[in-house]
Amino acid sequence: MEVVNDARLMELVREPARELLPATRLASVVQPLVVLLAFVPGLLGFWNRSLDEATCRQGLLAFDVVAGERPIDWFVTASREAAESSRPAFPLATLLTALGLRVDLLSPESRLLLVSYLSSTVLLLCLGCLAKKVGGSRFALLTVCLACGHREFLALSESLPPVALSLAFVVLSFRAMLAHQSADGALLSWPLVASGLSLAASWLSGSEVALAGLGVMLVVSLLSVLSRKEPSARSSLKRVLRQRLMNLVIAVTSLLLVTVIAVAIVAGWQSAFSERVRLPNFSGSSFWFRRVWPVESRVAEAAQALVQMMGAWLGFVVLGVAQVARGRMPHRESTGGKATAFLVGWSAVAGLSWWATWPVHHGNWTNTVTWSGFLLLPLLVLATCGLDAVLRREFGLRSVVTVTLATLGVVSAPQWTERLPNSFTGSSIAASVLTVVIAVGVVVLAVRRLAKSETHSRQVLLSCVALLVLTDVTNGILSHPQLADDERELLAFRRQLVTENLPVECWLSTEETSPARLCFFLRSLWRDVALREAKDLEAVLVEPPRTSATKSVEPGMANAKGSPVKTAKPRAIVVTWGNSKLPVEELKRRGQTLTQVTAPHYFRGRLLKGYHWIERSEGSSSR
Repeated sequence: MEVVNDARLMELVREPARELLPATRLASVVQPLVVLLAFVPGLLGFWNRSLDEATCRQGLLAFDVVAGERPIDWFVTASREAAESSRPAFPLATLLTALGLRVDLLSPESRLLLVSYLSSTVLLLCLGCLAKKVGGSRFALLTVCLACGHREFLALSESLPPVALSLAFVVLSFRAMLAHQSADGALLSWPLVASGLSLAASWLSGSEVALAGLGVMLVVSLLSVLSRKEPSARSSLKRVLRQRLMNLVIAVTSLLLVTVIAVAIVAGWQSAFSERVRLPNFSGSSFWFRRVWPVESRVAEAAQALVQMMGAWLGFVVLGVAQVARGRMPHRESTGGKATAFLVGWSAVAGLSWWATWPVHHGNWTNTVTWSGFLLLPLLVLATCGLDAVLRREFGLRSVVTVTLATLGVVSAPQWTERLPNSFTGSSIAASVLTVVIAVGVVVLAVRRLAKSETHSRQVLLSCVALLVLTDVTNGILSHPQLADDERELLAFRRQLVTENLPVECWLSTEETSPARLCFFLRSLWRDVALREAKDLEAVLVEPPRTSATKSVEPGMANAKGSPVKTAKPRAIVVTWGNSKLPVEELKRRGQTLTQVTAPHYFRGRLLKGYHWIERSEGSSSR
């Protein structure tokens, strides 16, 4: 006979723990939310972006592609520029950027970043497809929800070259390879062919990322073979080894077929359009397997950059690692244990890639958006595992509250350290840490006391999840760069020039190296007008425009005598940047006039002016 005491009675009457947000398992709720979250957040950087020099250099490269008369010329120009350029450029990314510049309904800045925004959207959709293959529909929704507002993912929609394009193709290749591995024993399948095509597209958009993706598939294939369980426990050792060897041969053969498909497509593209095959720069300092353990790396700085890169994901990532270590990662029956092997292999290769390139970039996001983004993808899956475990009530209230408070403390630590005095001793730091630990303990005990019922526990857990998600989204929005003063000056300068008639040519006169931003803004004014540069105005006046500035006749316009009205067309627009001296007497002697058409502006601390260059005969005829 069992003795029932008061504690046992309290356990029997306590309401059982229920799953949080059960409505997210409905397909009618999940699919629209995934699409909405994929398209909406990137609009923040798409409509209001401050262009930097590297982005504008890619825009000028795309303008060279658009200058081709036939579509085949676009392919040739994009491929040759990518093969010969010393800057990061890849044919498929350059070609798509050039196509975006042809959209006339948007501003030049939005046209330039259109492909980057669409690439980030496609990346989120591909992540959703991969997550759905791994853990189901709700797992896909949680993955996209965590990614859409994160700071680094928002930066992907503003980066040029479009790094998200190569990452999206890599994720799509993983998704196809995982579908192929789910069909046990198949040597060749359509998902395998799709994986090879996606890998080739990733290679044409970013070759080093494609090779890292190939390394991920190799590691995942080997782990899947080694971790696969045999159906019968009574099988002999010889039979087990034979089956394992057969599975290994099939995995290696499938991976070899993917590599052959990708290499054949890339080699065919490059030999057809660039006249030579461009291999990845194996000797470059940024290559991902340059060395396994770089001696000049600083572990503390790398760890700090990694924590900063995760942001408010930190708590979910910790819980996700605990889930994987306990073997409770959510997966569908078709994937089985391949999901865990896939996540472990991906995290290992991505972490090694990021660590090997750390001495080059030292955590600078703008220079290594590719490798940081490649590492963020498996971290995102780990964070989703932790969030899904919290929603399924697999972690206690005390663990979730502790992780939430620790994450908020780590995220807000840089802001608090900036306010500390310089004379902050070690004892003061120890006292501060002890105070924080005591405060966290008191909060955990208070929350545990207040949340004795199931209703209160659910409210506390939902509050923790909402707090971390909102913190992550807020950090992503606040990290968006605002327009600089010189950027506003360029926009105002362009608004004054855009009202001018279409000139024959546009000259940029400057004694210094022309900034890429200024050149891009001028070329974006009139796509079909050539932009020529000169060190001084004397070079502009010595070499006249190639197209004669004869009087043009507007169709359908005539005077009272029936003869067409003749209107003067400007020979050129001359833009001066810096201390450019105007040879006024020489201009008068030659019968040429420079009329200032813009107010003085200042770009990068130097004077910026725009002039209308006409001949005296044209001015008299036009009056």
